[in-house]
Amino acid sequence: MGNQNTFTILLSKEQSAKVKDVLLANKWVEEGDSNQYVVYRLRSPRGSIALLYSSDKIVFQGKEDFTSLIANIKEKEVDMEMGSFRPHLGVDEVGKGDYFGPLVVVSCFITEEFAKNVKILGFADSKKFSDKKIMNLFNNVREYPYYYSSIVHPSEYNTLIKKYKNASLLLAKQHSKVIEIALKDLKEKNINCEYVVIDQFSTSKSRVIDELGKLGKETELIQHHKGESDIAVACASVIARGIFLEEWDKMNDRYYFDFPKGSSNVLESAKLFVSTHGEKELSTVAKVSFRTTKQVLSKS
Repeated sequence: MGNQNTFTILLSKEQSAKVKDVLLANKWVEEGDSNQYVVYRLRSPRGSIALLYSSDKIVFQGKEDFTSLIANIKEKEVDMEMGSFRPHLGVDEVGKGDYFGPLVVVSCFITEEFAKNVKILGFADSKKFSDKKIMNLFNNVREYPYYYSSIVHPSEYNTLIKKYKNASLLLAKQHSKVIEIALKDLKEKNINCEYVVIDQFSTSKSRVIDELGKLGKETELIQHHKGESDIAVACASVIARGIFLEEWDKMNDRYYFDFPKGSSNVLESAKLFVSTHGEKELSTVAKVSFRTTKQVLSKS
């Protein structure tokens, strides 16, 4: 069974006026609906549902990709937003602040067409979205061929932290890794990447620059805080979060355990995990360099 997608979009009055015509042109069929706030309800040939509410909000529900359909509705608006676009790579990470689970770093190359599609879908900083929303977004771009990921599971993370003795250095090396993998693949396919944008995670911009490989050093690198304002970084953020959540579910299933996210509410769960699976096993699920570990293993 495929995943159910749900997308909610607030339309302008002009868009609301034409959305029904767009849906009917795409062979959607109007159905009745008893909800007094629903202006109309339509069903697609593949069984998806569209509900337009009197508030000018439209909700799409189904297992198909609504990107091209929504594009027909919001095309002019997105074209105005795009301005002068240059294909580029964005990089972001998820999991660095979570006691449990992996660190996931993703680079994502975006073309103008792909950028328009993800803007329509509502891609933004993954921290703004629920897990369910993230998976809906991720499932819509899962097959996109130009994103590149590095998953550092806790056991590897703990080994690397001992080696580098610095979390920022570890993160910089992972950023460099996914940048180099991406640029190598794009070069082999004769695809031009004009620059790379990174959500700056260190006070020192040289932290990543010092770790870049040959191709990375030949490409313009832009670093700034709140990098998710760049659509390529926003894509990398969402994709990284989607991968992180999948790895999280695998970890839960493997240990029959409900691991909490974050780092502020993990102590009791960590102690329970150690009492169940043993102290040694903690390093396979947690970043044991965090200060929390001392409290977890404290006998008092």
